[in-house]
Amino acid sequence: METEHILIVGGTSGIGLATARHLLHNGFDVTISGRSNPNEKELSYLPCDVRAESSVRELFNLLQGRGLSGLIYSTGITSPPVQITNFEKRVWEKLSETNVSGALLCLKYAYELLKKSHGRIVIVNSLASRNYSKYSGVEYTMTKSALSGMVRHLAPQFAKDDVLINSVFPGMTMTPMLIKNIPEEILKEAKASVPLNRLAEPKDIARVIQFLISKQNTFITGSGVDVNGGQFLNG
Repeated sequence: METEHILIVGGTSGIGLATARHLLHNGFDVTISGRSNPNEKELSYLPCDVRAESSVRELFNLLQGRGLSGLIYSTGITSPPVQITNFEKRVWEKLSETNVSGALLCLKYAYELLKKSHGRIVIVNSLASRNYSKYSGVEYTMTKSALSGMVRHLAPQFAKDDVLINSVFPGMTMTPMLIKNIPEEILKEAKASVPLNRLAEPKDIARVIQFLISKQNTFITGSGVDVNGGQFLNG
């Protein structure tokens, strides 16, 4: 059986990097992409700034000879919560450009490769899209909600080529960036709000992504999988 080649855009840190390590350990061929190289010896790295269409185009040009069986979009930035009277258009534009436009550009240039392989796509979304974000701004919740609309809209279009696209919705996840930037008392408060009484570890998310991105997923598309320890109940 041919090894599945997976590209993780935003695979240089956090959930993306944890997923890359997990997939590599489970026999996938993995390329990670982002603005900075994490210098992971076992992972192939290609630079990409999703805010620039020329950079995204070049990324997928470099992959033409390798083929692509799966794309994971794990790039995302956040904003602090502020009153609507303090809304700044530049903050919205920065988040929208990275969280939403970047995903659309990656799909634009990846699609012909994925069409050839009958590939799989996973968008790393957020619990904020299911409800709202207590710790981020309205811009974050809005961009994540836009990704949900994107997946629902594109799934029927992609189905004719047997390309499947789905989302995962993690709750707050214990990435190095989260631990560094969120005060301990807030982390304790967040943990207490989770029925399973802990925050997610990156591997909790990676295991779900593995199934959705693999050829074992034969009939799930346009769906969202909640990985939040029971904070949002969708059964």
